[in-house]
Amino acid sequence: MMNRDLHKVLTSLSNEQQPIRHQLLRNLSELTSTELEQFQEAWRGFSPARRRALIQALVSLAEEQTAFNYNAIFAWALDDADARVRVLAMEGLWEDHRTTLLPRFIHFLVYDEDVDVRAAAAIALGRYVYWAELEEIPRGYGERAVEALWETYHNPREHVHVRRRALEGLGASSHPGVPRLLELAQYDENPFMRSSALYAMGRSADVRWIPHLLPHLESEFPELRMEAARALGELEAKAAVDPMILMLDTEEDMEVRFAILEALGRIGGEKAKKALELAVDSENEAEAEVAEMALEELYMGLNGIYELIDDVLGLKPEEELGAEEDLWGDDFYLDDPLEAEIRRLLDDEDAY
Repeated sequence: MMNRDLHKVLTSLSNEQQPIRHQLLRNLSELTSTELEQFQEAWRGFSPARRRALIQALVSLAEEQTAFNYNAIFAWALDDADARVRVLAMEGLWEDHRTTLLPRFIHFLVYDEDVDVRAAAAIALGRYVYWAELEEIPRGYGERAVEALWETYHNPREHVHVRRRALEGLGASSHPGVPRLLELAQYDENPFMRSSALYAMGRSADVRWIPHLLPHLESEFPELRMEAARALGELEAKAAVDPMILMLDTEEDMEVRFAILEALGRIGGEKAKKALELAVDSENEAEAEVAEMALEELYMGLNGIYELIDDVLGLKPEEELGAEEDLWGDDFYLDDPLEAEIRRLLDDEDAY
């Protein structure tokens, strides 16, 4: 445990004429129960604006520096009267796997009067769905989260921003009804709902969605193009490499460009690597930085490791697939049982 004078830190934070210094916030990491009581007492003297600014600063610092743990503060702040503070507290708990928090998030989703709080609760419950699918928490907790999200999504009186977050949370679920929801939602009249459907497809780890996602790269809405690129990256869709590289020649929206570069880093391959190497030399510093990080991720991937070895040894990459094969890749056949069965029968026949 670090040596800290918490009274001095809290006294400094209470001076609202002074900006919040991140160096001070390090002292609020991993508070003991006694220290948390000290923090709570000081918190009651802060103005609403100071409380919001402090929680926002803690959330940002926790994301930047994983060594800092403010979960004790975030869990306590869930009961704050300020809706914005409750939202930020849930955001801060994004890596907290405690199943004891699940009932609280369900309560927020169902009963909180604030739309943003309910939406944040849906996002939080989506994490439990994901963790349960990865067997990081018992499956029963994931099922409870799915049930709550399912009911919320199908509630016609619920705000669209809450329903869309519920759909995103369901994306990682193996519930048999989820694929139908995503298939329909991608054509919803509301572009926000369509965007969430694409996001959920990427979270599904199901390559069946690749042919659904590719056309959205040409959407008139930048957010849909961005989410399609992200989802295709999550699914490591080789069929998306050529279309996304071509998009870099014409795409003007920087968020979409960043999503493309990140996706290329996840998918990997020689073409993706060359495109990222070119982007590293971009005159736009932000884009060059994103490309550099994507290139690092590419090399960290299994295929990237082999490519790195080839580069070190001076070996040439394998010949690229033919144009038609490279465009469609193997992604479209992985989920086709009939195709797989035909291939198996042909292989068996060749064996005799």
